[in-house]
Formats: sequence, C-alpha cells, structure tokens
Amino acid sequence: MSQAAKTRIISLFLAFVTVFCTVFLAVQTPLIARAETTYSDVLDDLRKDDSFQTSNYPERAGDYSLQIIQIAESVNRELFVYVYQPSGTQKDLRASSINISTTINDAISFTNYKLDYLNSSGVFYKYKVRDFAVLDENVRYYAITSIYRPFDASIDAGTGNNNTITEVNYAINRQYCFGTINGNPYVNCIDIETIVVTDKFVGFVRYPDGFKLFYGACDSHFVAFNTDKRIDKLLEADVYYTTQAYSMAWAVYVGKKEEFGEKEDHYAYLTYTDKVEHNGGGLFAGTYTWDRIQSVEEFIANEDRDTIYHGAILDVTYSTQLTDEALQELQGKHWVLRFAETEYTLWSGDSSYGKIATMVGDVTILRLKFETDGIVYNLGVIDNKQTGSNLPSNVTEVKVSLNDKGKRIVWLLLLILLLVLLAPILPYVIQFIIFIFSLPFRLIGWLIRLVKRRREEKKERRIYERVIASIDESEWDDFEQ
Repeated sequence: MSQAAKTRIISLFLAFVTVFCTVFLAVQTPLIARAETTYSDVLDDLRKDDSFQTSNYPERAGDYSLQIIQIAESVNRELFVYVYQPSGTQKDLRASSINISTTINDAISFTNYKLDYLNSSGVFYKYKVRDFAVLDENVRYYAITSIYRPFDASIDAGTGNNNTITEVNYAINRQYCFGTINGNPYVNCIDIETIVVTDKFVGFVRYPDGFKLFYGACDSHFVAFNTDKRIDKLLEADVYYTTQAYSMAWAVYVGKKEEFGEKEDHYAYLTYTDKVEHNGGGLFAGTYTWDRIQSVEEFIANEDRDTIYHGAILDVTYSTQLTDEALQELQGKHWVLRFAETEYTLWSGDSSYGKIATMVGDVTILRLKFETDGIVYNLGVIDNKQTGSNLPSNVTEVKVSLNDKGKRIVWLLLLILLLVLLAPILPYVIQFIIFIFSLPFRLIGWLIRLVKRRREEKKERRIYERVIASIDESEWDDFEQ
C-alpha cells in the first residue's frame, strides 16, 4: 500500500477520534499531569478520562502507524503526547519527533520537536516533547500536522533511488486549544486542513569557486516534490533540515581518517521573491543566480547553461548540466525549493589530501502557502524526512581558451623563444635563408644573361652573313688564300 493511501486511511480514523475529542473533551476535565520525578504510567493518565476504554484501541499486527490519543500539559509547563501504536510490543516502535505550531491560521508556523519516550503499556505510549515550554497565556493552541518514527527497512518501503528516508511520518491533522472557563480548565480539539507531499527528491548542485590555491565550491541544496493538491503559484515554504560537519584526510603511513560533527537543526523560510547569487571569489569565478522557489522546468533550464567570461588574454567557459539520474527523478514533479547553501573544499599537501564538507539531511517540508484558482491557502504539510546522495546532481565543466589577443602574445613569445634557441647557428641559418631567398633572383639573372648572350650571338651571325654575302667570288678566293 502506498504512503498516500495509508495517510488517507489514517485520516479517516483520526476524523472519528477528532469528533470524540471535540464532543467529549470540551466538557470534561483535560489530562493535567502533575509535577513528578518519576513520570506517571501512560494507562493511569488515560484512565482519568472516564470514557476511555482500552477495547477501542486493539492491537493489530502489521499496523505500524502512530495515532495521537491526547496531549496534556504539566504543572511544570511540560507537554506530553499520548500515542496509540497498533503494532504494540510486536515491534516496540518509538516515536521520534512531532510537528507543532503554537500559532494558528495565517500565523501558523511549525517546529519539529524531538520526542522523549517515557513509558508504555501494550499499544499505549507516553512521550514528552523535548525543549518545549508551555506558554504562559490564557488560551494556548497546539496545531499538530504529523508525528514521526525512525525508518525501519524491515517494514517500510524505500525511495527506489539514491535518497534514503530517515523518519516516516503519520498524519494527525488536529488543533488543540487549552484554556479555562469559569476557572475550570478545558481542552477543545478540531480538524485542520493539510497538504500531503506525495513524492519528492532531495539533492544538491555544485558550483565551483574559480581558480584558487585549493578547490572550493558551493553546494546548493534543493528538494523537488509533488503534492496531493494542485498548486498554481507557490508563495511561501518552510523547510526543516539538519546539517553535520564532515572532514576526510588521507596521508601516507596513516591512511584515511573521517570525522563527523554533531547534527544541528535548521529551518529555512522561503518566499517566491527570494533570490540567491553566488560568486566564489577565485580567479575567473563564475557567478550563479537562482530563485529560492522554482518550478521544475525553471530549475532544469537554469542548471543547463554555459557562462563565458572574457579576460585579458583568456576566455573561461563554465558549463553545468544535471545528471541523467537527476533528470529522471525530476520528471513528473512540479516544484523545487532551494533551501540551503554549504561550502565544499578539496585540499592537498605533502603526501596527503582531504576534503571538508557539510552533510545535509532529514529534509522535511513543514508549511506551504500557495494560490490555486485565485484562492490562497496556508497549510501545514504531511511529509517524511529524507536525505539525498552525497554526490552532486549536476556535472560542471570548466574550459579555458586563448582569445585573439592571447593568441598573438603566445605567437610572439614562441618566436622569441625560437630565436633564443637558434642563436648559436643563427649566422648559418641566415646565410641559408639568404641563399634560399636569392635562388630565384640568381635564376632570373642567369636566364637574363643567357637570353642576352643568345641575342648577341644571333646579331654576330647576321653581321657575319652580311659580310660573306658582300664579298664576290674572286675576293673570296683571295680571302681564302
């Protein structure tokens, strides 16, 4: 069964639970946990509600979902979450985090809180929301979109690509309101509308910083996705993700050493007017620009480009293109969120080398504000936590070529070098060159002299013939004697 189908089934179940919450809890005293060193048992808390029946929550083998029964505030301003987990002790799954907004309507803004397991009994589990303090206000809201548990390869389907799911989410789609009426505490529970991410791909594209003493680059991280609702124009998006510092070094006689930093939580709040520009600052560094929110078509077009930079003697061309694998994953998706940028560095030394990077993962979309058919929606999102590959989704090529001025300078330098190399034999070379160049002229001179000599011979012959012709026979006999 697909995740979307599971979500719809769970939503129907939760609709029933919501009606129960709205009708019953609005007139009954809510669960109020007391200050305690050792936390009370989950069933003891739930049984404070007279209408609670364990038979309404059967154990079901193979159902690994998480469903919230109730939440409760403590006198120590802690927030507890009571969860029905149908698989019970079969897998003994543990919820890991939850999305909560303490503001509602247009001001809704979700935070992903970690959950601390306190205790359980069969299918009933009790958690505390970590690093959460109940607000000191008369009316307190808790809009909850989804709850997460760690991905389990033995029961959960993977992405089918180079992405990995780190936490599986289950829709809650409820808003709780805590307050007092005539000095008596009350809680109200209603359904809220959400939007479901049905398919997504997490990756990053790498932009080189130009020529430096080391190789540096900017990694621009993105998530491409589809939803179960049509979006004509995406206006805003909130994204949760984690970062982890990473370094690797290799040296002779030492080998490879890797170091990982602590995971840190981050939130990106994006609008459709946000733009980013990156220039690495190195020699012939390329300048890259992009929008925080893009359609898939815009994203693909932006990442298939050639940028040429004209220098004094060199032209540098930066070419970037998405890989075939990335293009395949982007097919059919509609929107891309460019939510973070991190640095990437390669270095080398004497018999050593290494790299420094930031690993980005656990990406989940928390909120989307969008327009469809002229109506603006501002909804919480049902989405898993997903981590992309550690390889970029694009390939970048840098080509350096001489421009016309550079070519002329190179030819001049080559000529000077040639003259320097030929200096010892240059007189002979010059004589040889002069001889070669003078050959045609010598040939022409020889031809001219030959023609002149032939003409003179012909002239002498004609004179001789005239003289012979003028002498009579007697004179000729005397001449011969």
